[in-house]
Amino acid sequence: MRTIFSTLLGTALAGAISTTDAANIGSKAPKLQIEHWVKGKPVDLAKAGEKKIHILEFWATWCGPCRDSIPHLTQLQEKYKGKGVTVVGITDEPKATVERFVRRLGKQMEYTVAIEKGDTMSQAYMRAFGQTGIPATFVVDQKDRIVWVGHPKSGLDDVIDRLVKGTFDLEEEIAKERAQIRLQQLSVEYWERLVEGKKDDETRKIGKELLSLVKANAEVSSNIAWAVLTDDALKYRDLDFARAAAKAAYDLTKGSHPQIIDTYALALFESGKVDEAITLQKKAVSLARDQQEKVQLQKSLDRFQATEKK
Repeated sequence: MRTIFSTLLGTALAGAISTTDAANIGSKAPKLQIEHWVKGKPVDLAKAGEKKIHILEFWATWCGPCRDSIPHLTQLQEKYKGKGVTVVGITDEPKATVERFVRRLGKQMEYTVAIEKGDTMSQAYMRAFGQTGIPATFVVDQKDRIVWVGHPKSGLDDVIDRLVKGTFDLEEEIAKERAQIRLQQLSVEYWERLVEGKKDDETRKIGKELLSLVKANAEVSSNIAWAVLTDDALKYRDLDFARAAAKAAYDLTKGSHPQIIDTYALALFESGKVDEAITLQKKAVSLARDQQEKVQLQKSLDRFQATEKK
């Protein structure tokens, strides 16, 4: 099923405005404010003479994805235990609840577990960095700087590996973060202009910059193009943008993905290039991976061909 760009704005890009006001990676890590150390020794991020890497994960016993990440964090702690890496799971739940949970898991949860003091840690980390869901992981480097924020199963291993090896480039990560913030800002601004029907040079200028940021990602480029072509909320369909974004996705995948071909074919069709659209749509149908997808793609082909015959 396709991801509509307006849906992305409502979810993945929902925090775009607040993100611009949030703390950024490279910031000094706030001191840990802990009410109870349930498992493991107390941790001091800025302890004199120590140069350690800390993985701070905000979690809860009731959170399914958090429970799924526990074995992964245990494996990370085991892998790097002799290399100055400490994993700390932080929750705000009652002591009895957490102790019972940790005791039941035993060695499956073999890392430090703590209960924050009030909501001090949630404020200093989660809210400060615009994080609204758990599990959320913060990596603190050997200089007590927050150098990475994300889901524990989405890039954490690579970050820790590079920090341990000394190949982690903070400036590169900061540049990535700034690009992501800019992408969020542009996405919101561009979509608002399309919804309002602003067909002008400013909209095209924003679209051009937005395209430059997403064109290296086939899935995102195709999803945006599809949304511009199909979302009923829009008063202005920027066909030049949709066609360019769809073509970028098509080129990146070398014309091998039926849904991406379908998007590009629709962009061509809506631009009046019916013959080209039909040729591409036939290719999409031939590459369909299951019967349901084939039926969906065939419907579009039938529509294109019906227009051609008129």
